Amino acid sequence: MSEERALATVELLGALAYGQLRAFETTVRAVTCAPDARRMDRVAEFSIHEHASYRVLRDHLVSLTDLGGAVMDRQKPLFDAFFDHAPIDDWVGACTFFAVGLPMAADFARELAPALEPETAMIVVGALADRGPFEEFAREELREHLAAEDEREQIKHAVGELLGRALTGFQAGIGDTDALGVLLQEAEDAPDTSGDELVKRMAMKVLENHRRRMHELGLEDLVE
Repeated sequence: MSEERALATVELLGALAYGQLRAFETTVRAVTCAPDARRMDRVAEFSIHEHASYRVLRDHLVSLTDLGGAVMDRQKPLFDAFFDHAPIDDWVGACTFFAVGLPMAADFARELAPALEPETAMIVVGALADRGPFEEFAREELREHLAAEDEREQIKHAVGELLGRALTGFQAGIGDTDALGVLLQEAEDAPDTSGDELVKRMAMKVLENHRRRMHELGLEDLVE
């Protein structure tokens, strides 16, 4: 692995690890939003899964660098801006976040994986894209609220806010570092295609998956 690729991998892992730490913290906050003990227990169980995923990412990061904490701290402003505004004020908002916000991170992990070393790819996908049962639970909960017009509008607004903040954070992140472009360009082995262009292609794939998810929920018409 080239030094440039190694540094880019460490920087990306730092971002993913800190983002996962905030995902765990946000999930814990959502426990008290659940309307009954059964649902509170389900979210609490998921928070344990989220913390385990964070630890796997963190441990892999510190196996690659002695500056793991510093690398994570560098990511705080971007991820804090997203998670501090997560709609965890009530159960509908929490379910929206779990059914829409976290799956975008899973899509990103799957698109990123081919550009990573095999061990790192396996860890990243396992940590961020292994939320299937809980995502389905959140979607089913959300569908129950979509029938009410006032709650439907609340959900649509929350989805728009989540997507907007995710895109803003992504754009700020790629403007701050070329780590993602470096990894994608080396993996593609396409010297005539810029890292910026490959990053844009990746972002479009993640957005396509988001749109399909919204279509399945009945929140957006799908036009191919």
